[in-house]
Amino acid sequence: MKQFIAIYLIPFIVSIIFTYQIASYPPLNQSIFKENKTNQAIDTNYRFIEHFNHLEFYENDFLHSNSNVENIYMLGSSELTHNSDAIPYQFISNRFDVKVKGVGHAGNQCLSILTQLLAKAEIIKHAPIVIILSPSWFESKTSKGSPSSVFLEFNSNRFLHQIINDKNHNFYCEYVYKRVSDMYQEFNSPNLEIRIMYAQHQASKSWFLQVLYKPILVADKELIGIRNEINPLHPLSHKNFERKAINPNHIKINWDSLFAASKSQVLKNASNNHLGIANELYSEYANKKGRVQPVALHYNQELQDMQMLIKFLNEKHAKASFVISPLNPFYYKNLKDLNPTIQQIEDCLQKYGFNYLNLFESDTAKYDKALLFDVMHLSDYGWYKIDQFIIENYHLTNAS
Repeated sequence: MKQFIAIYLIPFIVSIIFTYQIASYPPLNQSIFKENKTNQAIDTNYRFIEHFNHLEFYENDFLHSNSNVENIYMLGSSELTHNSDAIPYQFISNRFDVKVKGVGHAGNQCLSILTQLLAKAEIIKHAPIVIILSPSWFESKTSKGSPSSVFLEFNSNRFLHQIINDKNHNFYCEYVYKRVSDMYQEFNSPNLEIRIMYAQHQASKSWFLQVLYKPILVADKELIGIRNEINPLHPLSHKNFERKAINPNHIKINWDSLFAASKSQVLKNASNNHLGIANELYSEYANKKGRVQPVALHYNQELQDMQMLIKFLNEKHAKASFVISPLNPFYYKNLKDLNPTIQQIEDCLQKYGFNYLNLFESDTAKYDKALLFDVMHLSDYGWYKIDQFIIENYHLTNAS
C-alpha cells in the first residue's frame, strides 16, 4: 500500500493540483508589451486631478514639494470633484504660500490610497496629507474595498513595479498582494505586476504552492525584463528630495463671517424641504428615505484596509490628518446603525495619534443641516469647516 501511495497516488494528486493551478492562472495577453498612452494634456500647475491616468508627470509629482513651497495633498473620492471656491485646493491655495493639491474621484478608497502611498514610501516621511474618509465607504457593497477598475486608474505599472521591488516594507506589500489576489478575477488582462502579486500571494499559502508558482514567478519576472526593453518603464525617482518647511503666513480669516454667510446660503437654497437638501435636488429624495447597510466589523474589508493605511502612515511618520465626512440623518433613517463603525474609525485614529475632524452625526437634533447640499456631499459651509481644520492643523497662519 505504501508503495502504491508513493508511486501512483501522490503523483496523481500533485498532477491534479498543478493542472488546476495552471488552468486557473490566466493566459498571457500580448497587451502587456504595449505602452499605456494617453492624449490628456498635462497641467504642470494643477490643483486637482481625478486620477494619474498613467501620466508620468503626475505620478512623479505626487507627494512632492514645489521648488520653494510645500504642498499638502488631499486624497479622497467623489467629494473632491465638487466645483467650489471653498474647497481647500482652491480656498487655501489662493491665500497661502503652501498649496493644496487634490487627487481622487468616486471609488478611490483606502486600498487604492494605501497602494499609492506605498509606491511613494521613499518620500512619505513628514509629508502633509489630508485624507477624507467617507462613511459611505464602510457600508453596503462599497465596504468590500476599492473597485478593481478604480484601483488601476490610480496604480499604474510604475507604481505596482515599485511595490513588487520594495524590500523594506514587506508587511504592507504582502497585504497589497493579498488584496490584489482577492479581486484578481475582476481584472481584464492583468498586467505583469498584477500577475506577480497574485502568484506571490498564492505561493505564500504553503510550501507546495510555493513550488508550483515558482516557475510562473520566474517567467513573469523575465517577461518584465523583456517588456522593459521594448517599452522602458521609467522608475520613480526621488534622489536628493527634501521636504520643505511649512512657513506660516500672516493672514487673518474671519471664520465667523464665512460660516454665517455660507450657512445662510445653504439653508436658503434648501427652502422647500426640511432635510437640508438644495431645492433643485430635493425632487430626487422627496418621496423616499434612504437606509445605510452596516457591515459587521469583522467582515468590513474597507475598515481593514483603513486600519492598514493608518498603521502605514504612522510607521512612516507622515504628517497625515483625516476628515470623517457627514451623511444626512434626515434622509438616512437608520444612520445610527453606522455609529459602531464610525467609532472604530475614531478609535484607530486615536490609537495612532492622528488629528482628525469628525463631521459625522447620526442624531437629527445635533446634526448641522448646512454641512451638505445633498445627502452626502459637502456644501461650501462644510468645506470652510475643513479649510479651518487644515489651516489650524498645519499652522498655516500666525495671525492672532
